[in-house]
Amino acid sequence: MGLIFMVVGGLIILMAVDILPLDPASLHAPRWVLGAAGALFFLSGALVFLQGIAGPDGEHDVLVQWVQYVLVLGAMLAFSSVFLWVGFGPGEREFQTTTSVGPLSVSGQGNDVVGRCLFGGFGALTALGTVYYAFQQLTKILNLSGDGDE
Repeated sequence: MGLIFMVVGGLIILMAVDILPLDPASLHAPRWVLGAAGALFFLSGALVFLQGIAGPDGEHDVLVQWVQYVLVLGAMLAFSSVFLWVGFGPGEREFQTTTSVGPLSVSGQGNDVVGRCLFGGFGALTALGTVYYAFQQLTKILNLSGDGDE
C-alpha cells in the first residue's frame, strides 16, 4: 500500500511542477498547494513503506527514528499548509454545504467567512500540532527528556 500512495503522490507532484500535463482550468489553487497535497500522499506512503521494511522492532533503531521524524514532519507540514491556504490564502473560495436527513439531501452555497474560519482554524490547530510534534519527537530521539530510555 505504501508504494501505491508513493506513486500517486509522485504523480501529483509531477503535475504540480508541470512535468506531467495538467489542464490549467482544472486547477483552482496555486501549484504549490497541489504539490503539498501530492507530498502528503507520497510521504504517508513512504511512512507505511518504512514501517514495512523496519518491522516491529524498527522503532528502536535511531536511523529509522530520524527517517520517520523527517517523513512525519514533512507530511504534517504539507497537511497543515493546504488548510492554511484555504483559510487564509488570497483569492476567492467556493464552499458548498450539504444537509442530509435519511434519504433526503439538500445542497447549497456555503458561507465564505464560515468556510475560511473552519479551514483556517483547523489549519492553525494542525500547525500547532506540527510544532508540538517537532519538539516532542526531537527531544525523544535525542533522549533529552531525562527518562533514561534508550
